[in-house]
Amino acid sequence: MRRRVFLANAAFAAAALPFVPAVSRLFAAENSSKKILFFSRSQGFEHSPIKFDDQGECPAGKALSKLAKELGYEIVSTKDGKVFDGDLSQYAAFIFYTSGDLLSEGGDGQNPITADGFGNFLNAVRNGAGFLGFHSATDTCKNNTGFKVDPYYETTEYVRMIGGEFIVHGDQQEASVEIVDDVLPSLKARKPLWRVHEEWYANKNFAPEMHVLASLQTADMKKDGHNKCYDRPAFPCIWCRKEKKGTVLYCALGHKDEFWTNGEFDDLISDLVKCAVGQIAISTEPNLTRSCPGANMLQNSWVKGLVNSSD
Repeated sequence: MRRRVFLANAAFAAAALPFVPAVSRLFAAENSSKKILFFSRSQGFEHSPIKFDDQGECPAGKALSKLAKELGYEIVSTKDGKVFDGDLSQYAAFIFYTSGDLLSEGGDGQNPITADGFGNFLNAVRNGAGFLGFHSATDTCKNNTGFKVDPYYETTEYVRMIGGEFIVHGDQQEASVEIVDDVLPSLKARKPLWRVHEEWYANKNFAPEMHVLASLQTADMKKDGHNKCYDRPAFPCIWCRKEKKGTVLYCALGHKDEFWTNGEFDDLISDLVKCAVGQIAISTEPNLTRSCPGANMLQNSWVKGLVNSSD
């Protein structure tokens, strides 16, 4: 009897042997490194947090690498636009801290994105990859129509994807940020009003179906001289939206190295990355008209001679 049991067990084990490599491959796939592409090409002004040192590192990249690793992801950091001609299916999300026309030469001298590569990127987002833009990501691939509010479908494909377009900025200053949706723990901890010193981008052409997470309150901001760009109602500064299957997020903060290095904003950065890769479920129900009804109201009577700046 014992011999029959032994032979039966041995036969079962032998029969299972062909499946061992398949099971091993399955577990290897589940445990393989997950990647996020951090793209920081500057065809326009290059901000300090994304300037590479001799080792090819930058403050924003270092911070993102550390925080992403804690979430189980590897950051691939590059300024080379040719990366989008490769296999993008390996990336769970894309993080942009960019400026200018990324399909054109110039700026930091890195390779521009090819037309095919740009299409690959947009398709990857639309097929479910996450996207997270910081600061000057709205000063990217835009029409440059100044203070004119354009019909949504006359903006560029990139602007429609990210959900807003940079016009200009005034002096760096402290301002109030109102938390509209506290779904992120980092925002809940800062509600209802959060005082932040930043280089505040005056954006326009907001995606009508966006979900605002936080808005810049302009009432007590400087409005003298070139600060006239803040003489307008409150407008979104952190938001999300859906680009078909992909979740798109934008955060206006990040101009200074300190945002990335002093740890004060690590919780916010981490939460946004979690949203981009799907670790935090976030509503994309439209709330722009309810939370920032005057977002696209610009003072065109005084801005005719105002020069745009992206530095």
